[in-house]
Amino acid sequence: MINTRLIMLEGLPSTGKSTNSDFLRMQLERNGKKVKWIHEVARPHLTLFFSEACFRRSEYEDFLKTYPEAAHILNSVAVFRKSTVGIDLLEVQWNYIDSISESVYKALQEFDMWNATLEKYADYALEKWEHFAEKAMRDKDTIYILDSSIFQAQIFTFLWDNASYEKLERFVNELCEIVKPLNPSLIYLYRENTEDTIEYIEKDRGTECLAKGWERDKARPYYQDKPKGTEGFKQFLMDYATSAKLLFDSLDCRKLSVEISKANWTDYENKMLSFLEVERIPSPEFFPPNGVYRNKEFDYEIIVDGLMIIDPDGNEKKLTPKTTDEFYAECLPMILHFENSEQIVMTGSQINARWSTTGLIYKKYASLHYKS
Repeated sequence: MINTRLIMLEGLPSTGKSTNSDFLRMQLERNGKKVKWIHEVARPHLTLFFSEACFRRSEYEDFLKTYPEAAHILNSVAVFRKSTVGIDLLEVQWNYIDSISESVYKALQEFDMWNATLEKYADYALEKWEHFAEKAMRDKDTIYILDSSIFQAQIFTFLWDNASYEKLERFVNELCEIVKPLNPSLIYLYRENTEDTIEYIEKDRGTECLAKGWERDKARPYYQDKPKGTEGFKQFLMDYATSAKLLFDSLDCRKLSVEISKANWTDYENKMLSFLEVERIPSPEFFPPNGVYRNKEFDYEIIVDGLMIIDPDGNEKKLTPKTTDEFYAECLPMILHFENSEQIVMTGSQINARWSTTGLIYKKYASLHYKS
């Protein structure tokens, strides 16, 4: 395999970033590599900001002086970087909301990076990427896979603010310089005709997905002179694609572009494996014990039927064997570990869905006979 410690997958929504991140993780692990996939909505995310309150060190110290009763809890969940501090708001909400006052939580929300200016975002993001790169360099045996981080999150943020492409490019080049010691490899998935991808999104995720994107972001400066509703979000995606293509061409790193219009996914997988110099190894043939598994604490349920599950959100996901008792969940970074055919323990990494929390246990509630 090539000497890379960081693989970055990029492309518009619905171009296969998560699917192929999942594929590469499995293939790398079958080749004996230690891999950490940082999913687009991983929690906590090592490079991006999702429900994260961020402070300067001095701001954080002042915050604790104002709310000393919360200091012990906040210090236990805080991530201390060189000059900034991050607090995972979901961690506080899920596990400590009964231990802090409503006024403390509301005050924390005022520091949510979602509401930050572009200048503050850029400043804090650079430090977060530096923190990640330093950690990754110490973890010498691990290959990291990042999806939707070096392009997507940055393009969204800069486009929302109507920032120039030149400003975006300078910032992304700074991020690339930060991760340069990891010998990064970039894979860009795209359709030559961007309208084809937008049409695919509409068919795959529904027109309401486009409408939600506009509804979520409509107050941003970008949309002030754009069409309303789905047409506005379609224009956003067109501008996104233009920026992504320019960024890919400009970056000085090992990179591969894969045009996916024909949907020949085996061919595309082979291109990526060849690019990384990784041997394709087939999946082992194991099956998990069928049944209905429940976590009583949160009233979550996972139904296992052969190599298929229905997760607590009602979504069907394929399972792929890792070992006799460990199974990858389709397009997700977590692994379901079946212990003694009686319970599932969530391992691997988690996302912004509480049912995926690492270490969460689902005990077998009933056997399943009606389908398999």
